[in-house]
Amino acid sequence: MKGLTISQRINLSFALIVLIIVISGALFFQNGNDNEENITNIEKYDIAGSNLARELRISITDHWLHTIDVMHERQVAAAAQSNAEQAKVQEIIRLEQHIKELYTGYQATITLDEDQNQYRILQQQLNDYFSASQSFLKGISSNQPADLQSILDGQQKVWITSRATLDQMVQLNTGNFQRAVLQLHKNISQNKTTVIVCILLSVLLATACGALLRRSILTPVNTILAAMQKIGEGNLSIQLKQQHNDEFGLILQGFNQMTTSLRDLVYQTQSSAVQLVTAITEIAATSKQQQATVTETAATTTEIGATTKQIVSTSKELVSTVSEVTDTAEYTASLAEASQSSVKGMDEVMRHLSAAAELVSNKLALLSERASGINQVTITIVKVADQTNLLSLNAAIEAEKAGEYGKGFAVVANEIRRLADQTAIATFDIEQMVREIQSAVAAGVMGIDKFAEEVRRGSADMIQVSEQLSQIIEHVQDLAPRIQLVNEGMQTQAINAEQIDQALSQLSDASSQTVQSLVQTSSAIDNMNEVANGLRLGVNRFQV
Repeated sequence: MKGLTISQRINLSFALIVLIIVISGALFFQNGNDNEENITNIEKYDIAGSNLARELRISITDHWLHTIDVMHERQVAAAAQSNAEQAKVQEIIRLEQHIKELYTGYQATITLDEDQNQYRILQQQLNDYFSASQSFLKGISSNQPADLQSILDGQQKVWITSRATLDQMVQLNTGNFQRAVLQLHKNISQNKTTVIVCILLSVLLATACGALLRRSILTPVNTILAAMQKIGEGNLSIQLKQQHNDEFGLILQGFNQMTTSLRDLVYQTQSSAVQLVTAITEIAATSKQQQATVTETAATTTEIGATTKQIVSTSKELVSTVSEVTDTAEYTASLAEASQSSVKGMDEVMRHLSAAAELVSNKLALLSERASGINQVTITIVKVADQTNLLSLNAAIEAEKAGEYGKGFAVVANEIRRLADQTAIATFDIEQMVREIQSAVAAGVMGIDKFAEEVRRGSADMIQVSEQLSQIIEHVQDLAPRIQLVNEGMQTQAINAEQIDQALSQLSDASSQTVQSLVQTSSAIDNMNEVANGLRLGVNRFQV
C-alpha cells in the first residue's frame, strides 16, 4: 500500500469492508430465501398433506362405522327401513363425497415418488371400497340380507388395507415435515456461523486498515508538527524532506514553499517596517500642521456664522413686517370692495324704496277715492233710512185708522221704524270712520311723499360715496403689487441668508469634524508608529 495515496487507501479499506458486508448480505439473503422456501414447502405440502391424510383416515373410518351401524339397524329391524337407518345411509353418501374431495385435494400436496405410489394404491383401494359400499347400499334398499354380510366382509378387508395405506401416508408426510424442520434448523445454524465469521472478518479487516491508515497519517503529521513548532520559535530556515508520493508529499512540498515564501515575506517586512516608521514620522508632522490650519479656519467660520445669523434674524423680521403690510393692504382692498358692493346694494335698495313709496302713495290715493265712494253710499243709506222712517210713520197712521184690524200692521210698522233708526245710527258711525280713514290716508300720503324725497336724496349721496370708494380701491390695488414685490425680495433675501447660514454651519461642522479627524489621525499615527515599532521588533526575532 506504499504506492497508494491516502484517498486510495481509505477507499480501498472501505471497499474491502463493503465487499464483506455485500457478501454477508448475499449469503443472508440466499439463506433467507432457502428458509422461506422450506417454510413454504412445509406449510403447503408436508403439513397440508399430513392433515389431509389424517382427515381421510378419520372420514373413511366414520364411513365404515356408519356402514356397520346401518347393518346393525337392518338386523334389528329385520325388514323395513327405519328413520335412523335412512339418516345413516344419507350420512354414508355424504362421507363418500367428502372422502373423494379430500382425496382429490391431497394430490396437490404430493412431492415425492413414494408418496405418489401410495396415492395410486390408495386410489385403487378407495375404488374397491366405494364399489363394495355401493353394493351394500343397493342390498339394503332391495332387502337382500343374505348378501349383505358377504359384501360387508369384503368392504371391511378393503377398509383395513386403505387405512393401513393412509397410516403410511401420514407417516410419510410426518417424516418429510421432520426432515424439512431439521434442514431449517441447519440453515439457521449456518446463518449464525456466517454472521459470526463476517463480523470477525469485518473487525479484523477494519482494525488492520485502521492501523495502516493511522501509521500512514500520523508519521508525516508528526513530522509537520515538529517543523511547525520550530517555525513558531522563529526558525524559518527549516526544510522538510519529501519521502511520500501521496497527499502528504504534496503537503510537505507546500509546507516547504510556504516556509520559503514566509522567509521572503519576513525579510521584506523588516525592510518595510523601517520605511514605515520613517513615513509615519513625516505624516505625523504634516498632520499637526493641518490641524492648526483647520482650527484657525473653524474659528473664522464661527465668527462669520454669528454675523450671518444676525442678518438672517433681521431679514426674517423685515419679511414678517412686509408680510403684515401686504396682508393689511389686501384686507383694506377687500374691505373697500365689500363697501363698494354694499353701497351699490344700498343704491339699489334706495331705488326700490322710492318705487315702493310711490306705489304706496298711489295705493293710498286709491284708498282715499274708495273712502269717498263709501261716503256717498253712506249718504244714500241715510236717505233710504229717512224714507223708511216716513213709511213706517204712515203705516202707523193707517193702522190707527184701521182700528182693531190694523194692530198687527202697527207692530210691523214699529219694527220697521226701529230698524230704520238703527240703520241711521250705524250709517252715522260708518260715516265717522270713513272720515277718519280719509284723514289718515291724507297724512300717510304726505309722509310717503316726504319719505320718497329723502330716499332720492340718499340715493344721490350713495352714488357719490360709491365713486369715492372706487378711487380708494384703485389706489389700494395699485399699492398691493408693489408691496408684494418688496415682500418677495425680502423673502428671497431671507432665504439666501438662511442658505448662507446653513452653508456656514455645514462648513463649521465640517471644520470641527476635520479637526476631530485630524486629532484621531494623529492618534492613529501614534498608534501606527507603535505598531510599526512592534512589527519591526517582532520581525527581527525571525531567522532568515
